[in-house]
Amino acid sequence: MTATKNALLKSHPIEEKMGILYYITTTEGIGGKLRKTPQDFRVEEILKDGRVVSIDDEEFSLGPDEPGLFTEFILIKKGIESHKALMKIANALGRDISDINLAGTKDKLAITAQRATIWRCPPEELLKVKINGIKIRAPRTTIYKTYLGDLKGNYFTIRVKDLELSNEEITNRFESIFREITEKHGIPNYFGHQRFGSRRPISHHIGRLILLGDIEAAIQEFLSYISEDESEIVKNARQIYRETNDPKAMLEAMPKTMIFEKHILEHLSNHPGDYQGAFQKIPRNLQRMFIHSYQSYIWNRTLSKRLELFPDLQICPLDIVQNGQSYLPIIGYKTVLPDNELFDFTKELLDQDGVEQKQFIVPVIPSLKFSGSRRPLAIKPKNFSYGIEADANKNKCLIIKFSLGSGSYATIVLREFMKTTPLYY
Repeated sequence: MTATKNALLKSHPIEEKMGILYYITTTEGIGGKLRKTPQDFRVEEILKDGRVVSIDDEEFSLGPDEPGLFTEFILIKKGIESHKALMKIANALGRDISDINLAGTKDKLAITAQRATIWRCPPEELLKVKINGIKIRAPRTTIYKTYLGDLKGNYFTIRVKDLELSNEEITNRFESIFREITEKHGIPNYFGHQRFGSRRPISHHIGRLILLGDIEAAIQEFLSYISEDESEIVKNARQIYRETNDPKAMLEAMPKTMIFEKHILEHLSNHPGDYQGAFQKIPRNLQRMFIHSYQSYIWNRTLSKRLELFPDLQICPLDIVQNGQSYLPIIGYKTVLPDNELFDFTKELLDQDGVEQKQFIVPVIPSLKFSGSRRPLAIKPKNFSYGIEADANKNKCLIIKFSLGSGSYATIVLREFMKTTPLYY
C-alpha cells in the first residue's frame, strides 16, 4: 500500500478491481481476520420504525396479523448466501423464488436476522419449513410486500480475530484511525466486496456483458472464470469447461452446492447453445444483481476520482448536494450527469466499456431496466463502540459494534481499521 500525492493510501490490488482505489485514512491498520466462524459477524436489520430485528430474542414480533395476501416473517440464517437461502425456502414450499422478497441481501459468512415476505403462503405452512442453517420466526399476514431497500439500516456486532499487535498498539492505532475519519468527515461509502465477490470479483464484468446484449459471453464468463481462491474441485470443473465447452462434463465435475451453475449447465446440456434460456435459469434477483454490480463499479470508480480531486468528504463544488449531504449518481437510463470534470470521467468510463445509458434498459431482456438513483458520498457509523476481549478459546479479539444506514457495508468501515487483504474480510 502506497500513498498518492494527495496523501491518499492506495487500496489492495483485489479492491482496485472493484473500483475501490483508496483509503480515507493513512494510519497503519490493526490487521486481523473476520468471520473465523459465522458467529463472529452478526447482522441485525433495523426496521423503518427503528426496531432492531433480534437474532437471539425468540419472542421478537413484527406485530399482529393484518388482512392481506402476504406473509411477513423473520428470517434467521447462518452461513448461507441470501439468494441460496431464498431458493432453499422456495424449493421446500414448492414455490418460485420470486414469491419471496427481502429488504436487503445479507452476508453469507455470518449470522443474520431480517424481515421478509412471501406471497400467498399461510403462516402455519411457513413454520413447517425445516432447513439446516435457516430459521423462520414470527410469521404474520399482511397487506404489504417487502421491497429492496425497505429498511432503515443494519446493526453489526463483529469480532476481529488473529490479532498480532499488543492491546496498547491496537488501541493506539484504532483511536488514531477514528480521529482521521472524524477529520475527513466520514468514510467513503464504497459499494463493498460482497457486491462483486471477494474471492471471484467478476459480477460487474458479467453485468457489462449483459448490458451489451452478449448473453452468451456473460454465461461463459460466469461458468468458466477461474479464481485462485476457489476450491480445487471448483477450479477443476471450470477448467474442464474452458477446455471442452461441454456443459455435461462440467456438470459431472461441479459440486452440487454450486446451485446456480448447476441449473445453467442442466439447461445447456438439454438445449445446446440456448444461452438466452440458460440465463433465465438464474433467479431474477441475481440477474439484476449483475447489473447492480456494474453500476456499483462505475460508482466506486467515480468516488475514487472524487477523492483524487478533493481528498476528504467535505462538500465540494463537484458534488451533487441536497439537504446538506453530498451524493453521487448511480448510473441508469434516466441519469443526467452534471457537466464537470468529475462526471466527464464517469462518461469516459462508460465510453471505454462501450456502454450507453440507454442500454440500462437491457436490449435483449427489456424487463431488466435500471433508471438510476443516487447514493451518499460518506458513511458515518452510529452507536459505535469497541473493546478488546478474549473469545471462548481465550484468544484475543476486538469486538466492534455499530449501525449503518441502508445500503452501506460494514466491511467498508472495517477495512479502514484493518487494512489487510479483502480475503480476510
